[in-house]
Amino acid sequence: MAGRHGLNVDRSWRPMHKAANKGGGRAMLKLADVGLSELQAFEAVYRCRSVIEASRVLDLPQPTVSRWLAKLRDHFGDALFVRTPRGMEPTGTADAIIGPVRDMLRIYRDRLMQDRSFDPRSTNRNFRIAASDFGQLTVLPMLDRWSADQAPRARFSSVAVDRHSLAAGLESGEIDIAFGGFPALYSGVIEQTLYEDVYVCVMRRGHPLLDRDFTVEAFRDATHVLVSARTAGHIHHEVEARITAMVSPENVRLTSNSFLVAPLLLGQTDMILTVPRRVALIFKAQVDLEIMSPPFDLPQFKVKQYWHERSRHDPGHQWLRQGIAELMAGRPPS
Repeated sequence: MAGRHGLNVDRSWRPMHKAANKGGGRAMLKLADVGLSELQAFEAVYRCRSVIEASRVLDLPQPTVSRWLAKLRDHFGDALFVRTPRGMEPTGTADAIIGPVRDMLRIYRDRLMQDRSFDPRSTNRNFRIAASDFGQLTVLPMLDRWSADQAPRARFSSVAVDRHSLAAGLESGEIDIAFGGFPALYSGVIEQTLYEDVYVCVMRRGHPLLDRDFTVEAFRDATHVLVSARTAGHIHHEVEARITAMVSPENVRLTSNSFLVAPLLLGQTDMILTVPRRVALIFKAQVDLEIMSPPFDLPQFKVKQYWHERSRHDPGHQWLRQGIAELMAGRPPS
């Protein structure tokens, strides 16, 4: 059909174009309804297999995470997760979208939000550090004193150690630094040795074993307080396994998952405790303990800080890990 100026105009193109615009508009509006917060909640639930654990990791109220997850379920038209005895298991749709979601979050954190200029004196950044309770006691007070003048508004938060989520937390940026001895982190994680430590046995002053030879047989016959670190994934798990292989179950009288609580459980008992030397030295005077070398070989281990490759060039992160390295370069307590 000819137009006013003799041009051939395909009138059928206009309605199709309009319909395409309308459909595209709806898609764009629907996509705009899903924000990075909802995607971050989805990624955390996928990784933790739990809404409760995801809310703890994100430091958000559980109802907020549940509401965001419901919004995503509506958006994708899929349950995304189903409850099972093992936790929240992802559906096929969740498995299909987790890769792109993580890519989007990584681009946002690495390319859009990363501050290339870092001023310690003005920053109010919250640095998240994964460590055992003893690791927290070691590094957090030091960081507070060190940063008081040069970074008075900086904050430092502890993150619970879990071998199932540690590497993913470093990769996602939800953990800035992991502090401790973790032998099973994958190649994308960079590590730096801070100091070396050894295991010792501690017992109350006046313990009967102090007046006799501390042999392997004496260790086996003694009653024990045991620190259990099976969920943490760090080097202590090897020591725990060695002790439980040597000592009969009835001789393990008390078990704690805390390095800080375990020495306090010795009290006036005749139990003994096997812990890193730094732990023993902190509690030696406070709880009136004696320290002895174990009567068998236990691994000497390296305490390290770990970070992901994605954080290598982040100026704030460089400031943090350099500070930790300098602080840990000092001598251990004596």
